[in-house]
Amino acid sequence: MMAEMKVLLVDSDQKLRGELAVMLHAFQSFRIAGTVQTTEEAVEYIQSHDVDVIFVNHQPADPRVTSGGEHLAAVLGQSCPHIQVVIYSNTAEWAYNAYRCQCAGYLLVPFDPLAFQSLVNRLRYVFDLQQAKREVSNRSIMIKTRSGYQLTRLSDILFIERSNRKNRIVTTDGQEISLLGYTMNQLEEMLEGCGFYRCYQSFIVNLSQVAAVRANNDAKIYTIRFKDYEGEILLSREKYAELVALLKGRYARINI
Repeated sequence: MMAEMKVLLVDSDQKLRGELAVMLHAFQSFRIAGTVQTTEEAVEYIQSHDVDVIFVNHQPADPRVTSGGEHLAAVLGQSCPHIQVVIYSNTAEWAYNAYRCQCAGYLLVPFDPLAFQSLVNRLRYVFDLQQAKREVSNRSIMIKTRSGYQLTRLSDILFIERSNRKNRIVTTDGQEISLLGYTMNQLEEMLEGCGFYRCYQSFIVNLSQVAAVRANNDAKIYTIRFKDYEGEILLSREKYAELVALLKGRYARINI
């Protein structure tokens, strides 16, 4: 069963709130978590409640009382970027401002069912990606070490290295975990689909921890660096282009 998206409605117009609630209910992907009348109330609400999506009127109440929907989107873009904000209005005049604030969508009133369906599909897609990312970040692996079995969070792993016929895990806090009884192929299979990549015969890296990929074409040496970790690890020349393309598609912050 798909997880429901928790929705906050921000509008002082009860009629519009009711129309939105009916349309959202029809898709069975949403649960109305709450309703407020101003953007200030919305900011206060999300401080103590979980919210995935916000539908907000371009001007939810008297402008002498509250700021507009674009202001709310801009604030949340900095403090809560995981929350998708949808702005609606009876004119397309403010649509550019909405997208400039990186809103998830802009709807015209009266609501067009086809446009609403398209928006719901996008909201669902982003939400499912967020859920998958949370699951991976919280996932752990039980591994056999020289001192017994140890439960390690995948997000804490920087890379796995094989050296002198021994495998070790290097974690984000600089610790080293000596593994027992695994081949690199077995470890690669265990971590398949969890955001890890075999970048060299003797290295498996956590893609989410990569900070830089370096290429010295004269010396034909390719390396990977991690944030807050001194040193670098080798990258196969044959896998350089593939890794770069993979990182560009996943993480815009990577320095390549």
